Amino acid sequence: MGFIIPWIFGFILYKKEPIIVLLIAPIGMTVAFMLNEWGTNYFWQFEPTFRNRSLSAFPLNIGFYPVLSSFLIYFKIKKKVNTIMLLLCFTLFTTGFEGVGLVVGRVEYFNGWNIIGTFISYLIAYIVIYGYYRILVKHQVLKN
Repeated sequence: MGFIIPWIFGFILYKKEPIIVLLIAPIGMTVAFMLNEWGTNYFWQFEPTFRNRSLSAFPLNIGFYPVLSSFLIYFKIKKKVNTIMLLLCFTLFTTGFEGVGLVVGRVEYFNGWNIIGTFISYLIAYIVIYGYYRILVKHQVLKN
């Protein structure tokens, strides 16, 4: 679910705007791996649980997060959406998605972690991805 379903949408976006997916999905994956590697060791766990805790987040790291990152930049470029509103909407959507996982028992928090920390971590992740996009614009790799 965390890999196949997102990449169905990712493939549709790729057919429409391949350069966005090719440039943004890797940074989305990188940020996801960094945050989930840190988080699964100290603050949260996804189900199913493996001996190597970070494997639980692997499908999300290579599916859900890079596809969402690509859509974030697609909406910024093609739809001319206000940046702050866009970042907040994506952060709220992703936090809500994880909140559902929390309610149904697919995500577990520990060491004092909570949904507010989740919101902040997603916001930081999307700001990093947006910053990367701005660097690509500055170097004329992507258009504003």
